[in-house]
Amino acid sequence: EIAGRKLWVVGGLDRVFEIGRLFRNEGIDLTHNPEFTTCEFYMAYADYEVLMQMTEELLSGMVKKLTGSYKITMESGKEVDFTPPFKRLPMMATLQRKLGVTLPEDLGSEETKEQLAGLCRDRNISCPLPHTNARLLHR
Repeated sequence: EIAGRKLWVVGGLDRVFEIGRLFRNEGIDLTHNPEFTTCEFYMAYADYEVLMQMTEELLSGMVKKLTGSYKITMESGKEVDFTPPFKRLPMMATLQRKLGVTLPEDLGSEETKEQLAGLCRDRNISCPLPHTNARLLHR
């Protein structure tokens, strides 16, 4: 299926969309609904900046349309502001600043894996096996 949609983009359709109902049976627990709807798309010439802008327009526009304002108040009383443009944070610089560490430049190295594993351990953050650099970084 996915290969077919990619071929449509390669074949000249610059945007291909699919909205579909899905059911996943793996990893069912109280925090995950196994039934959900997705909107998947492929877009020629779009990079992550374009995708961030589209997401920003979708979220802020939806909040404004539904509530009449870009600001909503949660049940907890906390106000969340969806006024565009959203703040963009560079992932690695922000992570290092928040953790108070400097990570090696080579994120695939054994040194990085050991440092990430130590950070998780020190902060009592569980990480399922196998402890890959990507999985540890995600935690």
